[in-house]
Amino acid sequence: MRKLIVSDIDGTLLRNDKSISDHTKNTIFKAIEDGHIFAIATGRMHGAGKIITQTLDYNGYLISCNGAVVKHLKTGELLQAIELPKETAHAVVKICKKYDVYFHFYDIETIYAERREHLAKGYADGMAELPEAFKFNVVFESDLSGFVDKVPIYKIGLYSEHPEIFQKVMQEINLISGVQTCKSLTTSFDVMAEGVSKATGIEAIRNHYNIPVENVIALGDNENDMDMVKYAGVGVAMGNATEALKAVADFVTKDNESDGLVYALERFVNESQL
Repeated sequence: MRKLIVSDIDGTLLRNDKSISDHTKNTIFKAIEDGHIFAIATGRMHGAGKIITQTLDYNGYLISCNGAVVKHLKTGELLQAIELPKETAHAVVKICKKYDVYFHFYDIETIYAERREHLAKGYADGMAELPEAFKFNVVFESDLSGFVDKVPIYKIGLYSEHPEIFQKVMQEINLISGVQTCKSLTTSFDVMAEGVSKATGIEAIRNHYNIPVENVIALGDNENDMDMVKYAGVGVAMGNATEALKAVADFVTKDNESDGLVYALERFVNESQL
């Protein structure tokens, strides 16, 4: 029976040094060869998420922007692209500016930021080291308010190292109608269109291939993996996952340093097919 296998990136697919073990790679490639569908789910935009294929050149989908975008890495087939409504995006930007917190927009292949700081700076500085095929656009503009109506926005990411201010920002944004929010780190907060999550990204692939939800295996380690781990027929928490994620998972596997993904697939996908 065909399975849909969906993995988070950091702390799940990747080891702590950001590498992927050969055992994990070979297991994934064999699963795809045997007819299973493999996808990566990430909060990154598509352009940034596909960097992982430099070391894991898999034939499958990338669920990006926390589920807003679902695109095939080889064919370019776009299964889903859910934009944040313009009036909602304007309201989020207004709050960010009110509290003077860093924020950026994600398109499919472009990140927009007002300040050369934090994540946008990291991407911009690292672009020179990437092969041409994996480069994407980083745009800095002094005022992004005018860009809201010009570009599709699939996610707005916020960052702050000041907990008191960040708490106020999150509280106000959560009062806006039509938003879905997700806090991945104590310093990071994501805003998408209402209903968007990694689970809705999985559902787009599942429906496309008519795969029953009980044949979905989702693996993650953090709060922003909660929805997909709860949604999947088999929700897997890594051994290094947060206690909150472990509490809702169907199975807790080994940690990301010990090929936890492989251990889970050997248990829940027919071993003769791996």
